[in-house]
Amino acid sequence: ITWGIDPDQRNIGRNYFQKVPWGKRINVLEGTALEALAKLDPSFDLVFIDADKINYLNYYKRALVLTRSGGIIVLDNALWSGRVIMPEDDGSRTIAETNDFIQKDDFVWNVLLPIRDGLMVVQKK
Repeated sequence: ITWGIDPDQRNIGRNYFQKVPWGKRINVLEGTALEALAKLDPSFDLVFIDADKINYLNYYKRALVLTRSGGIIVLDNALWSGRVIMPEDDGSRTIAETNDFIQKDDFVWNVLLPIRDGLMVVQKK
């Protein structure tokens, strides 16, 4: 399942999905990520978060509900070009806050991979 606000981007995705044998299994939803997440039922094995940074903590909290025990949540841009160290904008502050929230969460295991812009990999206990 994926989604997007921009109809042109959704169409580009659908075009590529049609070119692969398993593409029919991909469901492209319309709307904002928070709207789409609110409509989904739990039981995901993997959630990948790479959307508007200001809502990262909201996406993560909803992903926790949607992900089964033992499932994985991956957050892209966890290092945000180093801006999470001394955040000066709302997006950087939210990513730093999300990283801190994850570190303090006793219901998950996590590791921050310093690959490119950082990947936070979380496994729900």
